[in-house]
Amino acid sequence: MLDINKFRSELEYIVNIDSGTYAKEGVNKMADIFSEKFTSLGWQIQWFETDASMYGRSFVCAPNLEQDFDLLVLCHLDTVFPAGEVAERPFSVEGTKFKGPGVADMKAGLLFTWHALKQLHDEGRIDKNIAVFFNAEHEISCPNTREIIEALSRKSSVAITSESARANGAYVYKKKGIARYTIKFNGKAAHSGVNPQDGIDAIEEMAQWVIYFKSLINMEKGIYLNPGMVSGGKAINAVAESAQLHLDVRFTEYSDGKEIDALIKSRVSDPFNSGITIELDGGIKRPPMTPVPETKRLQEIVEGIGHKKGHRVTWGFSGSGSDASFSAALGIPSLCGMAAVGGGLHSKEEYLETSDLETRFEVYKETLYAFSKVDW
Repeated sequence: MLDINKFRSELEYIVNIDSGTYAKEGVNKMADIFSEKFTSLGWQIQWFETDASMYGRSFVCAPNLEQDFDLLVLCHLDTVFPAGEVAERPFSVEGTKFKGPGVADMKAGLLFTWHALKQLHDEGRIDKNIAVFFNAEHEISCPNTREIIEALSRKSSVAITSESARANGAYVYKKKGIARYTIKFNGKAAHSGVNPQDGIDAIEEMAQWVIYFKSLINMEKGIYLNPGMVSGGKAINAVAESAQLHLDVRFTEYSDGKEIDALIKSRVSDPFNSGITIELDGGIKRPPMTPVPETKRLQEIVEGIGHKKGHRVTWGFSGSGSDASFSAALGIPSLCGMAAVGGGLHSKEEYLETSDLETRFEVYKETLYAFSKVDW
């Protein structure tokens, strides 16, 4: 069983560490905490310092890093929140909810993984090779760690994440893919009162691109384009010489993601105003997490474990990104959102639901054990 008081104390401690992706010191502190825990079990550790100037350290641990893995558990150390967020709203308890920056996404999942594997170790039930990857760059779509995850996945029979289950209690069997772009529009400045006709308005061009992106949305197919951040111009009385747009794209099918990517890249050479030049950076960052035939068997195993624990297992499809998307794209049966229930992710309302915390921990623990022993 999970010692709920100890769990709460440990969760409070790590939630109160600022570990946004760019809060390198905090991310590294998180990495040190969990590497020391697994080292205490005699597990081997391999560190990855992919860009020491910007991001924290990632690492993988396993009983034996030289052998293939029966199960790969994907965790992330970083949150979306900037340094200073903890000072504004540290760990707190509201009714049955634990709250604080990253409490569900995914600091509780880190502790779920540690306590589950520690208990299995103490019970003498780890006789397979289970690897855990702690990612320092998840929240920015793994610019340096994607290749690491893919390499670890190729050595693995099954992959899961300890992300939180959805707010409605569902575990996740399918997720959308993600593409992201930064688009810079370069025009020509002019005085808006004296000679506006001599200017080439970069903001006007950007606005037409926003309308174009919205025309590509297809909710039935699960395609959504979100120009979530825009900027431009230097003065209210000047025709804007430059503008910039940041675009987030979500898609259910990889083929749709590639089609949207091709449309965006081809459009760069064909601006609405021929006097505009465009710079484009970006592309597909995560493939969708799509079930393979073996995924159904994993779902049935979890459902069976839940039934024995008196816990009804349900499944959902989520539009958020997952590190398990990288393993799924390689044909590895993968599941996401396997830890406790969380809601309000990436917001000040983020919470971890505790009313069924102990039951979900038992399901998670037994899932790790069962998945490590699946005979394909």
